[in-house]
Amino acid sequence: MAKENRHLRAFRRTVLAPGEQVFGCLEGWQTVVAGQTREGGWHGVLVVTDQRVCFFRKRLIGQILWQSTPAKLVVAEAGTELGARVLRLVTAEDGVVFKTYARKNDFDAVYALIQSRRSGASPTQEVG
Repeated sequence: MAKENRHLRAFRRTVLAPGEQVFGCLEGWQTVVAGQTREGGWHGVLVVTDQRVCFFRKRLIGQILWQSTPAKLVVAEAGTELGARVLRLVTAEDGVVFKTYARKNDFDAVYALIQSRRSGASPTQEVG
């Protein structure tokens, strides 16, 4: 899982709801937002909580936040591309393509967590 970087610290401080827990996190970048024409390329964190899946980036002024409840994810695919691990998360309205160089075990654990949350299973261990 990602170490506690500035994006994750800012997420905990500004986005995390009271009582919400972080169960998985990967550091990486968003490359494309599905359903939109703009390119991303933003470095940040993909965070899985007990209530939602989010991509978050803290900026000098403001933040970038994409979020969805696991039940609303229509597609959650994992793969590789030129050495990077890729997660494609799509809802009925939009989505995100997230790339990371995280270790395979960490990547697989977050992907499995997303899949289990989509099926309604409860996470068992909080991160950090």
